[in-house]
Amino acid sequence: MEDRRQNKDRRDDLQFKLPNDARGKKDRRQKERRTKERIPVKMWVRNMEGSADYFQQTANLSTNGMYILSPNPYEVGTIIDIEFQVPGTDYIIKCGAEVLRCTEENQVIGLSAKFVNMSDSDKKIIEKAMDELISEFWYINE
Repeated sequence: MEDRRQNKDRRDDLQFKLPNDARGKKDRRQKERRTKERIPVKMWVRNMEGSADYFQQTANLSTNGMYILSPNPYEVGTIIDIEFQVPGTDYIIKCGAEVLRCTEENQVIGLSAKFVNMSDSDKKIIEKAMDELISEFWYINE
């Protein structure tokens, strides 16, 4: 039976390579830092930057923030003005989004953003939509 065990990393046979974690082993977090669940949602976000408007797509959404696919990099801490339609509703939310992390992979820049300057009523609308999306998401994936 011992002959069957191999010390070889089975991931070497994958057709694609996952990116290496540049943080190093000692810096890795022991627990998840997010406080709210994220679900995959593709929707358009309007980024209002000065007199220009950019439409960018999201990859996921939570009640506290979203992951935005952007053509432009942003400095961490930058607050961008965004506008988006809450999934499953006709309601439009306008708020700020603080860039927490900016990563570039395969010529696409991903922005992890936290909502700022958002009213309590807007947060409740997102929470309700998220509850509906989560139950729909889990139903489809079971």
